[in-house]
Amino acid sequence: MYLSGLIVHLRELLASEALGFVFQPIFDLRRRTVLGYETLMRGPEASPLHTPEQLLRVAREAELGLELERLATRLAVAAFVQAELPGRLFINLSAAMVVDHAETGDLPKLLAGAGLAPDRLVIELRQQPDDDSAGLTGALHTIAALGIGLAFDRLGPAADSSAPQPDFIKLSPPQVRQIHANLPRQQEVAACLERAEALGIQLVAEGVEDARELAALNALGCEFAQGFLLGRPSTEPFRQLSRGVSGILDAQRGARVLPATPRPPLPPLH
Repeated sequence: MYLSGLIVHLRELLASEALGFVFQPIFDLRRRTVLGYETLMRGPEASPLHTPEQLLRVAREAELGLELERLATRLAVAAFVQAELPGRLFINLSAAMVVDHAETGDLPKLLAGAGLAPDRLVIELRQQPDDDSAGLTGALHTIAALGIGLAFDRLGPAADSSAPQPDFIKLSPPQVRQIHANLPRQQEVAACLERAEALGIQLVAEGVEDARELAALNALGCEFAQGFLLGRPSTEPFRQLSRGVSGILDAQRGARVLPATPRPPLPPLH
Protein backbone atom coordinates (compact mmCIF):
# COMPACT_ATOMS: atom_id res chain seq x y z
CA MET A 1 0.00 0.00 0.00
CA TYR A 2 2.82 2.38 0.87
CA LEU A 3 4.55 1.80 -2.49
CA SER A 4 1.32 2.27 -4.42
CA GLY A 5 0.84 5.62 -2.69
CA LEU A 6 4.36 6.67 -3.65
CA ILE A 7 3.72 5.72 -7.26
CA VAL A 8 0.58 7.86 -7.31
CA HIS A 9 2.60 10.70 -5.80
CA LEU A 10 5.31 10.26 -8.44
CA ARG A 11 2.75 10.44 -11.24
CA GLU A 12 1.47 13.68 -9.76
CA LEU A 13 5.01 15.09 -9.60
CA LEU A 14 5.65 14.18 -13.22
CA ALA A 15 2.36 15.65 -14.39
CA SER A 16 3.01 18.93 -12.57
CA GLU A 17 6.75 18.90 -13.40
CA ALA A 18 7.41 19.47 -9.69
CA LEU A 19 11.12 18.67 -9.79
CA GLY A 20 13.81 20.98 -8.44
CA PHE A 21 17.55 20.93 -8.97
CA VAL A 22 20.71 21.68 -7.05
CA PHE A 23 24.17 22.03 -8.54
CA GLN A 24 27.53 20.96 -7.14
CA PRO A 25 30.63 22.74 -8.50
CA ILE A 26 33.49 20.89 -10.15
CA PHE A 27 36.67 22.94 -9.91
CA ASP A 28 39.78 23.14 -12.07
CA LEU A 29 42.43 23.10 -9.34
CA ARG A 30 45.24 24.27 -11.61
CA ARG A 31 43.44 27.28 -13.07
CA ARG A 32 41.33 27.95 -9.94
CA THR A 33 38.19 28.17 -12.06
CA VAL A 34 34.89 26.31 -12.33
CA LEU A 35 34.92 23.45 -14.81
CA GLY A 36 31.18 22.99 -14.45
CA TYR A 37 28.41 21.70 -12.22
CA GLU A 38 26.89 18.31 -11.58
CA THR A 39 23.13 18.53 -11.23
CA LEU A 40 21.06 16.57 -8.73
CA MET A 41 17.26 16.41 -8.92
CA ARG A 42 15.01 16.88 -5.93
CA GLY A 43 11.34 16.31 -5.25
CA PRO A 44 9.37 18.83 -3.12
CA GLU A 45 11.01 19.54 0.25
CA ALA A 46 8.41 17.81 2.44
CA SER A 47 7.79 14.97 0.01
CA PRO A 48 8.76 11.32 0.67
CA LEU A 49 10.18 11.55 -2.86
CA HIS A 50 12.52 14.42 -2.06
CA THR A 51 15.79 12.56 -2.67
CA PRO A 52 16.96 11.40 -6.10
CA GLU A 53 17.46 7.89 -4.71
CA GLN A 54 13.78 7.63 -3.73
CA LEU A 55 12.62 9.20 -6.97
CA LEU A 56 14.61 6.73 -9.05
CA ARG A 57 13.66 3.73 -6.90
CA VAL A 58 9.94 4.40 -7.13
CA ALA A 59 10.21 5.24 -10.83
CA ARG A 60 11.83 1.85 -11.47
CA GLU A 61 9.07 0.09 -9.53
CA ALA A 62 6.42 1.94 -11.55
CA GLU A 63 8.27 1.51 -14.86
CA LEU A 64 8.44 5.29 -15.14
CA GLY A 65 12.23 5.56 -15.16
CA LEU A 66 12.55 6.95 -18.68
CA GLU A 67 9.71 9.39 -18.16
CA LEU A 68 11.36 10.69 -15.00
CA GLU A 69 14.81 11.01 -16.59
CA ARG A 70 13.42 12.61 -19.74
CA LEU A 71 11.67 15.28 -17.70
CA ALA A 72 14.69 15.73 -15.42
CA THR A 73 17.00 16.27 -18.40
CA ARG A 74 14.80 19.03 -19.84
CA LEU A 75 14.21 20.78 -16.53
CA ALA A 76 17.86 20.52 -15.41
CA VAL A 77 19.10 22.15 -18.62
CA ALA A 78 16.53 24.93 -18.23
CA ALA A 79 17.45 25.48 -14.56
CA PHE A 80 21.17 25.60 -15.39
CA VAL A 81 20.64 28.20 -18.10
CA GLN A 82 18.30 30.25 -15.91
CA ALA A 83 20.87 30.28 -13.08
CA GLU A 84 23.48 31.61 -15.55
CA LEU A 85 26.08 29.25 -14.16
CA PRO A 86 29.48 29.13 -15.89
CA GLY A 87 31.15 26.09 -17.39
CA ARG A 88 29.62 22.76 -18.30
CA LEU A 89 26.54 20.96 -17.03
CA PHE A 90 27.06 17.34 -15.92
CA ILE A 91 23.88 15.23 -15.93
CA ASN A 92 23.74 11.64 -14.66
CA LEU A 93 21.73 9.37 -16.95
CA SER A 94 21.06 5.65 -17.14
CA ALA A 95 22.18 3.60 -20.13
CA ALA A 96 18.53 3.21 -21.17
CA MET A 97 18.06 6.99 -21.18
CA VAL A 98 21.21 7.52 -23.25
CA VAL A 99 19.87 5.05 -25.82
CA ASP A 100 16.46 6.75 -25.77
CA HIS A 101 17.96 10.21 -26.35
CA ALA A 102 20.01 8.84 -29.25
CA GLU A 103 17.03 7.10 -30.84
CA THR A 104 14.61 10.01 -30.50
CA GLY A 105 17.17 12.65 -31.47
CA ASP A 106 15.56 15.06 -29.01
CA LEU A 107 18.72 16.51 -27.44
CA PRO A 108 19.62 19.05 -30.15
CA LYS A 109 16.11 20.53 -30.06
CA LEU A 110 16.06 20.51 -26.26
CA LEU A 111 19.41 22.30 -26.02
CA ALA A 112 18.55 24.82 -28.73
CA GLY A 113 15.28 25.63 -27.00
CA ALA A 114 17.06 26.30 -23.72
CA GLY A 115 19.91 28.22 -25.33
CA LEU A 116 22.69 25.85 -24.24
CA ALA A 117 25.46 24.89 -26.67
CA PRO A 118 25.94 21.12 -27.03
CA ASP A 119 29.58 21.32 -25.95
CA ARG A 120 28.49 22.70 -22.57
CA LEU A 121 26.57 19.50 -21.75
CA VAL A 122 28.29 16.41 -20.34
CA ILE A 123 26.33 13.19 -19.96
CA GLU A 124 27.63 11.10 -17.08
CA LEU A 125 26.74 7.46 -17.61
CA ARG A 126 25.24 6.21 -14.38
CA GLN A 127 25.06 2.55 -15.33
CA GLN A 128 25.57 0.28 -18.30
CA PRO A 129 24.55 -3.22 -19.39
CA ASP A 130 26.98 -6.16 -19.40
CA ASP A 131 26.68 -6.43 -23.16
CA ASP A 132 25.60 -4.17 -26.00
CA SER A 133 22.21 -5.73 -26.62
CA ALA A 134 20.57 -2.40 -25.83
CA GLY A 135 22.66 -0.54 -28.43
CA LEU A 136 24.55 1.53 -25.88
CA THR A 137 27.79 1.81 -27.87
CA GLY A 138 26.03 3.16 -30.94
CA ALA A 139 24.02 5.56 -28.80
CA LEU A 140 27.18 6.90 -27.17
CA HIS A 141 28.70 7.53 -30.61
CA THR A 142 25.52 9.35 -31.67
CA ILE A 143 25.62 11.54 -28.55
CA ALA A 144 29.33 12.27 -28.93
CA ALA A 145 28.86 13.24 -32.59
CA LEU A 146 26.54 16.04 -31.44
CA GLY A 147 29.46 17.61 -29.58
CA ILE A 148 28.09 16.58 -26.19
CA GLY A 149 30.72 15.44 -23.68
CA LEU A 150 30.80 12.02 -22.06
CA ALA A 151 31.86 11.05 -18.56
CA PHE A 152 32.26 7.45 -17.36
CA ASP A 153 33.03 6.05 -13.95
CA ARG A 154 35.67 3.40 -13.39
CA LEU A 155 33.08 0.72 -14.01
CA GLY A 156 31.99 2.30 -17.26
CA PRO A 157 32.50 1.02 -20.81
CA ALA A 158 35.81 2.90 -21.26
CA ALA A 159 37.70 -0.36 -21.75
CA ASP A 160 35.44 -1.33 -24.68
CA SER A 161 37.42 -0.36 -27.78
CA SER A 162 34.20 0.07 -29.77
CA ALA A 163 32.86 2.71 -27.38
CA PRO A 164 33.78 6.36 -27.91
CA GLN A 165 36.52 7.70 -25.69
CA PRO A 166 35.08 9.69 -22.81
CA ASP A 167 36.04 13.26 -22.12
CA PHE A 168 36.09 12.58 -18.37
CA ILE A 169 36.61 9.68 -15.99
CA LYS A 170 35.27 10.07 -12.46
CA LEU A 171 37.35 8.85 -9.52
CA SER A 172 34.74 7.52 -7.08
CA PRO A 173 34.56 8.62 -3.42
CA PRO A 174 35.98 5.28 -2.21
CA GLN A 175 39.08 5.89 -4.35
CA VAL A 176 39.45 9.35 -2.83
CA ARG A 177 38.61 8.60 0.80
CA GLN A 178 41.68 8.84 3.07
CA ILE A 179 43.99 8.83 0.05
CA HIS A 180 46.55 10.89 2.00
CA ALA A 181 47.07 7.94 4.35
CA ASN A 182 46.88 5.11 1.82
CA LEU A 183 49.95 4.53 -0.37
CA PRO A 184 48.39 1.78 -2.54
CA ARG A 185 45.46 4.09 -3.25
CA GLN A 186 47.89 6.88 -4.17
CA GLN A 187 49.68 4.52 -6.54
CA GLU A 188 46.42 3.43 -8.14
CA VAL A 189 45.28 7.00 -8.70
CA ALA A 190 48.72 8.05 -9.98
CA ALA A 191 48.61 5.22 -12.51
CA CYS A 192 45.10 6.22 -13.62
CA LEU A 193 46.22 9.83 -14.01
CA GLU A 194 49.19 8.78 -16.13
CA ARG A 195 47.05 6.59 -18.36
CA ALA A 196 44.37 9.24 -18.70
CA GLU A 197 46.92 11.91 -19.59
CA ALA A 198 48.32 9.67 -22.33
CA LEU A 199 44.82 9.22 -23.77
CA GLY A 200 43.79 12.85 -23.41
CA ILE A 201 41.09 12.06 -20.85
CA GLN A 202 40.50 14.29 -17.84
CA LEU A 203 40.02 12.80 -14.37
CA VAL A 204 37.61 14.28 -11.85
CA ALA A 205 37.96 13.27 -8.19
CA GLU A 206 34.53 12.96 -6.55
CA GLY A 207 33.70 13.12 -2.87
CA VAL A 208 36.58 15.28 -1.65
CA GLU A 209 35.66 16.14 1.93
CA ASP A 210 38.98 16.44 3.77
CA ALA A 211 41.74 19.03 3.30
CA ARG A 212 44.34 16.26 3.43
CA GLU A 213 42.60 14.38 0.64
CA LEU A 214 42.61 17.50 -1.52
CA ALA A 215 46.29 18.12 -0.78
CA ALA A 216 47.20 14.54 -1.72
CA LEU A 217 45.19 14.66 -4.95
CA ASN A 218 46.72 18.00 -5.88
CA ALA A 219 50.21 16.65 -5.20
CA LEU A 220 49.49 13.68 -7.45
CA GLY A 221 48.55 16.05 -10.26
CA CYS A 222 44.77 15.59 -10.25
CA GLU A 223 43.42 18.76 -11.88
CA PHE A 224 39.67 18.47 -11.28
CA ALA A 225 37.72 17.80 -8.09
CA GLN A 226 34.33 18.08 -6.45
CA GLY A 227 33.02 17.37 -2.98
CA PHE A 228 31.69 18.98 0.17
CA LEU A 229 35.10 20.53 0.90
CA LEU A 230 34.92 22.50 -2.34
CA GLY A 231 31.20 23.18 -2.43
CA ARG A 232 27.95 21.48 -1.44
CA PRO A 233 25.07 20.98 -3.86
CA SER A 234 22.93 24.11 -3.83
CA THR A 235 20.52 26.17 -5.88
CA GLU A 236 23.13 28.92 -5.56
CA PRO A 237 26.40 26.99 -5.74
CA PHE A 238 29.90 28.41 -5.36
CA ARG A 239 31.30 30.06 -8.46
CA GLN A 240 34.85 30.29 -7.14
CA LEU A 241 37.09 28.47 -4.73
CA SER A 242 36.82 29.42 -1.08
CA ARG A 243 39.77 31.08 0.63
CA GLY A 244 40.35 27.94 2.66
CA VAL A 245 40.61 25.70 -0.39
CA SER A 246 42.77 28.23 -2.22
CA GLY A 247 45.06 28.29 0.81
CA ILE A 248 45.51 24.51 0.66
CA LEU A 249 46.48 24.75 -3.01
CA ASP A 250 48.73 27.78 -2.45
CA ALA A 251 50.70 25.84 0.16
CA GLN A 252 51.57 23.29 -2.53
CA ARG A 253 52.14 25.64 -5.42
CA GLY A 254 54.44 24.06 -7.97
CA ALA A 255 54.54 20.72 -6.18
CA ARG A 256 53.72 17.42 -7.87
CA VAL A 257 54.63 14.43 -5.81
CA LEU A 258 54.13 10.94 -7.21
CA PRO A 259 54.13 7.81 -5.05
CA ALA A 260 57.41 6.09 -4.35
CA THR A 261 58.39 3.14 -6.51
CA PRO A 262 57.69 0.32 -7.10
CA ARG A 263 54.47 1.23 -8.87
CA PRO A 264 51.78 -1.17 -10.11
CA PRO A 265 51.18 -1.63 -13.84
CA LEU A 266 48.82 0.83 -15.41
CA PRO A 267 45.23 -0.34 -14.90
CA PRO A 268 42.60 -0.03 -17.60
CA LEU A 269 40.27 2.94 -17.21
CA HIS A 270 37.23 0.91 -16.25
